[in-house]
Amino acid sequence: MDHCLLYGPDIEKVQEIFEKVLGFYLVEHVVMEDGKTDLAIWLSCSTKAHDIAFVRHPEPGKLHHISFKLDSWERVLRAADIMSMNRVSIDIGPTRHGITRGTTIYAFDPSGNRFETFCGGYDTYPDYKAVTWTWDEVGAGIFYHDRKLNERFLTVVS
Repeated sequence: MDHCLLYGPDIEKVQEIFEKVLGFYLVEHVVMEDGKTDLAIWLSCSTKAHDIAFVRHPEPGKLHHISFKLDSWERVLRAADIMSMNRVSIDIGPTRHGITRGTTIYAFDPSGNRFETFCGGYDTYPDYKAVTWTWDEVGAGIFYHDRKLNERFLTVVS
């Protein structure tokens, strides 16, 4: 397992706990239209581009996805082939993220939980300045090639 993305209403307090209590640091974040409030944050406790991420969502305690790390882009493409051959419900991809620079494919298990196969990203360190994405860049941040989000990706959580 590589990382997970969780949803909830108070990501500022979540960030504070993860940074001050658990030793994580902010790697990237998306700022909402007001230019101040975070829509999403990506945190790391290692040198990975992220170990956990949070998105602001009115309903607390929701899981967006869990992610499994693969060794290469070719392995992500092979995962897509295997999913397709087995009629696994693919959400989006294969594609690339702008945020974290990882390559990815998202799919659903039979119970409706979203999972991701992910590879790449970049090395980061606590003394690096966090990358800021603005509201108008969020589409390219999440799906670099399409530069837009699909409705299912924004609304389906478990």
